[in-house]
Amino acid sequence: IAHDGAEIGWYRGRVVVHAPTTAPFAVVWHGAPEVHLPGGILTFDPAYGEGIASATLALAPVTVRSREGGERIRLAANRPRHAVKKLLQRASLTVWQRQALPLVWCGDELAAIPGIGVDIAFQAAADEKGLRLTWRPTP
Repeated sequence: IAHDGAEIGWYRGRVVVHAPTTAPFAVVWHGAPEVHLPGGILTFDPAYGEGIASATLALAPVTVRSREGGERIRLAANRPRHAVKKLLQRASLTVWQRQALPLVWCGDELAAIPGIGVDIAFQAAADEKGLRLTWRPTP
């Protein structure tokens, strides 16, 4: 229920007042350390041996966009691909938090979900430069 610049929702048996749901978005990333999005700020911090491999990101255009549904990601070599929706539910993210969370795409491949993980094909090796993603939602 929308009321006075906020929304009132129901989550796990509790009434919750939260920021309005964000509209779908898509932003091409050009290497900036921060990307300002409708639901918050996504930062790309240089790291070594963790995060997204910098060299892999250079292979295709990088886009930060909202969920569309049906996305899948593989977080480890010994694990199958997982539905993003299920991973976000297991992380106890509410529906409105899941809608605002940005996904990082490299070309047509889902590369990372901030706070959840990096797809195995995009993970920085122990001796490789990477970018650590941090999502700071708008309060």
